[in-house]
Amino acid sequence: MSKYIDKFKNPSNGYVATATTPFSFLLCLMFGPLYFLMKGNFKHFLLSALLAIPTCGFSWLIYAFGVYEINKTQYLNRGWTAVKP
Repeated sequence: MSKYIDKFKNPSNGYVATATTPFSFLLCLMFGPLYFLMKGNFKHFLLSALLAIPTCGFSWLIYAFGVYEINKTQYLNRGWTAVKP
């Protein structure tokens, strides 16, 4: 599996979703908490929005470096299985 393109399959209905792309870093850096809201990750949406206030947005940079692992963990915790390319 590529480091930057991760796909996961929903075992209940067979739907395959792309968790990360090569642009995930850039999208997270540009949109900050809104990126996690668009991905449906409400826990990290709230956490990154709350951290952005006292850090004056610096937390967006920190989150951008962890976005690949955050997205993979979100799908695995929901019971999705990784799909080999």
